[in-house]
Amino acid sequence: MITPVLLDVESRSRANLKRVDGRLYWQHPSSAVLVVVWYDTANGAVGAWYPGDVWPHHGRVLAAHNAHGFDRFALERYGITAAEWIDTAQLARKAGLPGALDALGVRWCGTPKDKVASAYTRSLSAVARPVARIDALAIACPRCAAAVGDACRGVKHAHKARRDAAPSVGREIPATVWRDMPDDERRRVGTQPAIDAAVMSRVVAYCASDVAIMVDAWPRLAEWIPVDAEVEALDRVLNDRGVAFDSALARRLLAEDARICDAVIAEVARACGVTVAAVREAASSPAQFCAATGAADAQAATVETMAHPLARARMALASITRGKMLAGLARVGADGRMRDTMRYYGGHTGRWSSVGMQLHNLPRPDKRFEDVRGDARYPALDDGAIDVDAFADAVLTGRECDAAERDLLVRATITASRGHRLAVADFASVEARGTAWAADDRDAIAVFTSDLDPYRVAAAAIYGIDYAAVTWQRKVGKVAELACGYGGGPAAFEKFAAVYRVDLSALDLRATVTAWRTLHRPIVALWYACERAFRSAIEGRARTVGPFEFVPSDAGDAVACFLPSGRPIVYHAARISRDGSLAYLGVHGTEHVYGGKLIENAIQALCRDLMAVALLRAEREGLNPVLTVHDEIVCDVPEARADGAYAALRDAMLALPAWAAGFPIGCSGWIGRRYRK
Repeated sequence: MITPVLLDVESRSRANLKRVDGRLYWQHPSSAVLVVVWYDTANGAVGAWYPGDVWPHHGRVLAAHNAHGFDRFALERYGITAAEWIDTAQLARKAGLPGALDALGVRWCGTPKDKVASAYTRSLSAVARPVARIDALAIACPRCAAAVGDACRGVKHAHKARRDAAPSVGREIPATVWRDMPDDERRRVGTQPAIDAAVMSRVVAYCASDVAIMVDAWPRLAEWIPVDAEVEALDRVLNDRGVAFDSALARRLLAEDARICDAVIAEVARACGVTVAAVREAASSPAQFCAATGAADAQAATVETMAHPLARARMALASITRGKMLAGLARVGADGRMRDTMRYYGGHTGRWSSVGMQLHNLPRPDKRFEDVRGDARYPALDDGAIDVDAFADAVLTGRECDAAERDLLVRATITASRGHRLAVADFASVEARGTAWAADDRDAIAVFTSDLDPYRVAAAAIYGIDYAAVTWQRKVGKVAELACGYGGGPAAFEKFAAVYRVDLSALDLRATVTAWRTLHRPIVALWYACERAFRSAIEGRARTVGPFEFVPSDAGDAVACFLPSGRPIVYHAARISRDGSLAYLGVHGTEHVYGGKLIENAIQALCRDLMAVALLRAEREGLNPVLTVHDEIVCDVPEARADGAYAALRDAMLALPAWAAGFPIGCSGWIGRRYRK
């Protein structure tokens, strides 16, 4: 049995942990450990370690909450290594519990995190305006000869002169200068609270309270160590490896974003007959925007449907490109690689999610870039799609962008290493295929294993026409496949139609949903069978449905859905409500479930396991995977063997594990220098 040393690290720094990840935080020269409180599960010993002390646990297994995102980098900064690191936050997420220590403490231990002490400890890294005046260091204003610390006649050029002087800690900085300083500069020159014995006593007590939650939770978390262990270890390898990021292109896109935004705001100002400053202020403030336009809210989903000129200004100010580029630049290391972008068990089903630049929700390229043959503005690939590599190079050397071109190139900031290429393969319609396989929907499986287009097949059934006659109806067939597979009705159909910009005005949505369900009767039957099985498990009886087994916990307060791989999805505090509906206690509170939702969870988890198997194969075969995004694997391979590596990657993804025999798998991909859709 593993007996780790449980620990928690308290620190302070001038680095902004909200902008950079834990790895870069601990590379910042100002970052320092205040204390490490530890608990030895082998003998119950408790202690505190301070920088300069001898570390008492050489060669031991160490465990911390968010160890792979923070604590291991802290100890490595001081030359302390571990035989192995265990991340208890990852164990909690595998167990279907909240990854946050506070939520975990409340859920399992009845011990909430000390939020007051947490805020106090964070405040030790806060910076304040230096107010101690040192006249000998005052810098005179070149225009009016007044020291910058004086009134300087209220002229703003004095503020710029002071910033250019890059004042150091301890010099007085006028309030007006401090107000205009960028955050990075404030953090560099501001003063931080003094730390004395009384302060340290509070910090140590807070650190010990966090360790107490871990100690209480450890016996229940430890049993999850073997679950998915090989994949968890590979996740750490990939996050340590990182992926190359083109900072020059990111900065170029930020410049283009600013130019586009300024042009939109100026145009709106002319149309409305007001100043540019007034438009920028009104578009930036949700309250002012709603007052000026009559909008119910200022959310993107509302704003993008509005015809009011001010909506264009607000959308320009809320550019997704800007946020992505700033996040990427904040997290790229000195070697040009962006690390720790993949979050293991980012969802209840075990799927990966993203942190930092959020690679799972990058803007989708405009349809116009799918075939640019004959358009002299764009270089084209053999299939007519835009050559993103060549286009990005053109933008780097000065070509201006419009908004769609700017968004197209967000992905292109992710690149291959020098002398390498990205080999990328994507599972084809993997969830739809997985649903058909789990339901033993023979007709649907036959479509996936043939050359037929499943969206045209669905459209033919919806419209009652021959497959060969389907043209524009294919869009409706696509929306139907995406919206209806997990029990969605007319509302889900409308939601997906809005995303894909499909006109539903001439469609009877209820009849359309009925047509889809008639075409896929085995899938509909699977929904209801899973709902009955979940209900039975709550009542204490295990039941198998297709490839899934619903099992009650020994304590009777949870239900586990075991996947074909043997990995479970856990539903805590599962119950039958008074109205007969099913619910469980999720990470964010009560979640209601039904047959379609249970299948959605199970199929997403099943497809995640196929992805994990393929990633493990790719790593073993030396294909150097660097990312998984949705259903894609991205490998960074030497240019000289890129074709062979891509073929090997496809083979790795198409080779089914024994538990997925008969799955109608498919994949496709590409080779290139920059990441693209």
